[in-house]
Amino acid sequence: MEVKKLYSPDNATVTLVCEQCGKTRVINVSAVKSNPQKVRCSCQHEFFISIEMRKFYRKQTKLAGEYVHIGENASKRPDRGHMIVEDLSRSGLRLRTERPPNLRVNDTIQAKFILDDAKRSEVTKRAVVRRVDGYTVGAEFLDLDAYSASNRALVAYLMPR
Repeated sequence: MEVKKLYSPDNATVTLVCEQCGKTRVINVSAVKSNPQKVRCSCQHEFFISIEMRKFYRKQTKLAGEYVHIGENASKRPDRGHMIVEDLSRSGLRLRTERPPNLRVNDTIQAKFILDDAKRSEVTKRAVVRRVDGYTVGAEFLDLDAYSASNRALVAYLMPR
């Protein structure tokens, strides 16, 4: 059975829509005990949901690029290399390196990659490392609200189609 992914930007509520009858219901996220969760509508239709506690939609990708360790810790543990951006959101990215990265949580990186949009937009973003697991790095962008070409390209790229 298919699992419907729902996003809770405020980490408080989500709105369910029954595919069978179209009825909507707002539920409190704290009422969801596990992911995926089985839900039954008043029309008796059953379906599964999974709730993502994210502010922004996350898009699965396979975008080639490069990363560079910058900031005060970079001189002690320099690191740079090729990467694949595995997923991307307005607030951050998950990347996979070719070799185990010499990065730690709270290090700053600069990521540069090309979107697979019609313009082949180049994105250059500074980010703080939030997770390192083997070859995988999760990072949060630093300049979310800046009016830049990279941010404009990202917003357009992440728009639902």
